[in-house]
Amino acid sequence: MTNSTTTALAELLDHARRYVPYYQRLIPQTPVTLDNAVAVLRRLPLLQRDKVRRERPRLWSTEGDPLRWRTVHTTGTTGSPLEIVVDEAAQRAELASLIRHVESHVGARTGFAILHLTLHLASVSRTSVAPEPPNTRLSKWNLSRAWQLPDEEFSHAVEELAGQVITAMPSVMAALCDRLGRWPGRLAPPRLVVLSGEHVTPGVRARVAQTFGCHVTALYTLAEAGIVGHECGETGNYHVDETGAFLEVIGDGGLPLSSGVPGDIAVTPLANHAMPLIRYLTGDTGVWVDGPCDCARSGPRLRLLMARSEHVLVTGPSGRGLRMIDLAKLCRQLDLGVTRVVREGDEVVLEHRDKRPASNVQRTVVAAALRSLLGVELTVRTLQVPRVLTVDGPQAEAPRRAGVTDVERPGVPALPAPGEIAAWARKLLAGEGDVLAVALTGSALDPASVSRFSDIDMTIVVDGDPYGAYWRSRATAMNRHVATLRVNVTQAAAVARTPLVACRLLSERHAVLGSLEQAGVAWPAAGALVAEGMFWAQTAENILWTRLTSADRTRTDPLRDAWLASRFCLDALRYKFLCEGIRVTAARSILRLVVESGVPNATGITNAFAVGREHRPPPMAGTPEADQFLLDALSCVRWLGNFW
Repeated sequence: MTNSTTTALAELLDHARRYVPYYQRLIPQTPVTLDNAVAVLRRLPLLQRDKVRRERPRLWSTEGDPLRWRTVHTTGTTGSPLEIVVDEAAQRAELASLIRHVESHVGARTGFAILHLTLHLASVSRTSVAPEPPNTRLSKWNLSRAWQLPDEEFSHAVEELAGQVITAMPSVMAALCDRLGRWPGRLAPPRLVVLSGEHVTPGVRARVAQTFGCHVTALYTLAEAGIVGHECGETGNYHVDETGAFLEVIGDGGLPLSSGVPGDIAVTPLANHAMPLIRYLTGDTGVWVDGPCDCARSGPRLRLLMARSEHVLVTGPSGRGLRMIDLAKLCRQLDLGVTRVVREGDEVVLEHRDKRPASNVQRTVVAAALRSLLGVELTVRTLQVPRVLTVDGPQAEAPRRAGVTDVERPGVPALPAPGEIAAWARKLLAGEGDVLAVALTGSALDPASVSRFSDIDMTIVVDGDPYGAYWRSRATAMNRHVATLRVNVTQAAAVARTPLVACRLLSERHAVLGSLEQAGVAWPAAGALVAEGMFWAQTAENILWTRLTSADRTRTDPLRDAWLASRFCLDALRYKFLCEGIRVTAARSILRLVVESGVPNATGITNAFAVGREHRPPPMAGTPEADQFLLDALSCVRWLGNFW
């Protein structure tokens, strides 16, 4: 152990004794010094997950600025996920540790881009720049929306990885290997792949190296503690990062074990004073490795073990096991509520309790991850154990109409497909006397066009008052129980006054009930579209200009700016093509026309669409690249005005 490690440990224990309520009675009031820090630590009880969950408020430090802390979540192996707060010093230490690891493989001070890949739907793509070394760009790219693209388009999208340092969980990279087969080859491969967050098997390492044609390394990381160890070559051993963690391999009673004796791993993150976790049991097992290392690097070496037999849920043909912690990490990133996993011969069945069946992305990633852990000869099947969600509440309190009876409210899944939402709405609205037609429109009809800002637009054309208490209550109930649903209740006469809306309804519609034409919705005349488009263009210019010239562009969200720019470009192009007699409004069809018809700055327009949908990682806020989205949209809208 280095002097700096002992110093950091003594400072952490002293801070916990002074400012963390949970530890104030556990740590003696006598001073903690370099000489007694380890002894003081080892007299403390082990900290288990359920204790962290129960004592979370008392584990927070009373010193520091909570507004500058970041909250991270664990996998929820033993129940609901843990929430851990991390101060700025710990965040900086984790970044510095990652950069040191990358520099040891690609060379120091060379300037590189680090791109973290996720397939967690809630994860938000973003980009920042590290203070050191210069010119190091840090990005997170949520691939779950790009995954919806057709194979050829997806292969082009992942060329964003060319020449970059990639970090990801092994399950994400295994899924990419399954889908790509091999690196597309049109550009140079990634510079380096760094695997972390799950157990790294030799098989998945070899597959990633073969698919992407670059060097593969690994980190031992924990959501609760950051980077704990750096892999040494391809030995499977990890050098403990003593600048950021004090690590123990312990046996019964929390006693430290000597080299070669396997035991549980307890970690004490040294940099995080916001919520100290002292002697925290990780759920992992390992063994100290004795003797010199070929890389000549000093410091203790650890070999991670798959698990003790009592921790294994299921084993593969080779005897390799799947641990609960591995499964929990995987299913947290995929938003799957797994209840059971069993092996039946050459098939592994994973049961999950969710409101809808697993999506294509979820099934693909789960299969790739489990086959990598248990054996590529196995097949993986997901099985939904339904959980019913009913629509009630405001509907029960809505004004009643004579002759209208309550109907069964079917369960509605989150992020439903168009057919699912249409079937749900059809049952829900059956028997409504004044409903003339119901249709779905928008990007939700095309999975490859959906962004995190997209709505599921449903238009209900009624014969009576669309804004009365009854329909307000019905729309509110429907919106509440389906994620991103936007119910618009209107009359045919109102649709006629909004020509673009009428065109979109007739062009993009996914029918739910009735016929729009029979309800009185007709294609507007070209003159009406021109008149509306001229007024719209002036308003759009004002909105874009105001956003582009806001006082602090560094605080804006480039992802939202790209999406906003793409929406304005899309409507401008809709007006243009519709006025030319081309009855097309769907986003993907419009984008094809942009390229085919020679629209000015087609490249800038398609780039805004790609970033807004997270088919490409965004630039950093406040940069010329981020401003360019709005500039291109402004140019497109002005071009539309000149077109008339």
